[in-house]
Amino acid sequence: MRIERILVVDDEPGVLELLRDFLSEKVPCVVCAASCAAARALLAERVFDLVLCDVLLPDGTGGELLREAQAGKSPPPFIMMSGQGTIESATEAMREGAADYLVKPFQNDQLEVAIRRQERWQRLTDENAYLHGEIAQEISGELLGESAPLQAVKQLIAQVAATDATVLILGESGTGKELVARALHRLSLRKDKPFIRLNCAAIPENLLESEMFGHERGAFTGAFSRRSGRFEMANGGTLLLDEISEMPLALQSKLLRVIQEREFERVGGNHTLRVDVRLLATSNRDLEQQIREGSFREDLYYRINVIPLRLPPLRARAQDIEPLLAHFLRHFAEHHGKPLPTVRPETLERLRRAPWPGNVRELQNSVERAVLLARPGVPLDSADFSLASSATAFAAAAPTPSSEDLNLENTEKRLIRAALERSGGRRTEAARLLGISLRALHYKIRADPEISPGFSVWHEKSPG
Repeated sequence: MRIERILVVDDEPGVLELLRDFLSEKVPCVVCAASCAAARALLAERVFDLVLCDVLLPDGTGGELLREAQAGKSPPPFIMMSGQGTIESATEAMREGAADYLVKPFQNDQLEVAIRRQERWQRLTDENAYLHGEIAQEISGELLGESAPLQAVKQLIAQVAATDATVLILGESGTGKELVARALHRLSLRKDKPFIRLNCAAIPENLLESEMFGHERGAFTGAFSRRSGRFEMANGGTLLLDEISEMPLALQSKLLRVIQEREFERVGGNHTLRVDVRLLATSNRDLEQQIREGSFREDLYYRINVIPLRLPPLRARAQDIEPLLAHFLRHFAEHHGKPLPTVRPETLERLRRAPWPGNVRELQNSVERAVLLARPGVPLDSADFSLASSATAFAAAAPTPSSEDLNLENTEKRLIRAALERSGGRRTEAARLLGISLRALHYKIRADPEISPGFSVWHEKSPG
């Protein structure tokens, strides 16, 4: 915003004349008032971008004028002017909301700097208001629901989206961590730059460093050419480290250096590269517990936990089930070319009470299945949504071994097979059902491929 209309309030005619002459060369409109009464009348009938006001006036004080202006709609910023003996009054006015103050006598360039400072501040304020409007619209479209836990999340997203602060997004699988990360990027000042995601749980440990930092030709067997890593690819934009809890300790120390110094070397290289990246991270595990267990660095945790953003599980926001259900029904009916089905009232109540261990993703999958299998003109009931909880279904798929077969290794194999069957072969979901990390599941499958015949190990996209 450019300041174009200034009101000058001072009871000294000489000061008014000097300020009017100087300011008229800088801005199109300068209006002068010699008293509080005259200034009140002008503020009531005209709009000003800035008020330059003396602290002491014949019929009142600049502080009184400031408070009255602030009670109105869209008050202009005030720069207070004070003599040496009234500095205390000026600082009091600053506490009450004045934008700045100048001590008389001041130089013209001091006044110009103060005015330009207000222009920059107002421009930032306008941009922030615009971004908050965009954020509200974006978040409402992405994170459906009006429950108190979700509103707290939306409010925090609105506060930090336009900053460069590192955000640690925490929550169970299926709560929408990656969705929030993408929203933070789209609503940031880096939105026109790359958004790069690295799933720390889905890449073998011996390849993860190369994925992060890139490598030089010949750095290791199979490195036939130089390759950029995710940090390079994200330069100027945002890097999401998905499931950072699965990052090996040795690599955590290298990540810590990049966060602290904003520089790194490719694997097998000695040329230092500098990067400008906003870092986001997600985890569905308790990082503080991992610190106590020695599997996560405490200093790295404090570096990434600048803004913790914890997503509530769906069971903690039951009132959001109905708008989510309506949204998914419309979406999948349109997507699959099906009639929009209705839902029995008692079924809606059961959906609200269901535990949803897979959170919004589980609800989404249940609704898609119900839409595909819906019969024309027949309202959907509980059976259409397969409301048996994941835990119950998993238990049914993994019966207790008989007394003749209480071998621990065989029991583990059966449980892994049951989890893979229950999850339809999705290893991220199977790991969640088993209560182990995806990396641990991959290790067990590699150690005994017969556990998971027909499934490849490293190519599943792990959802947020």
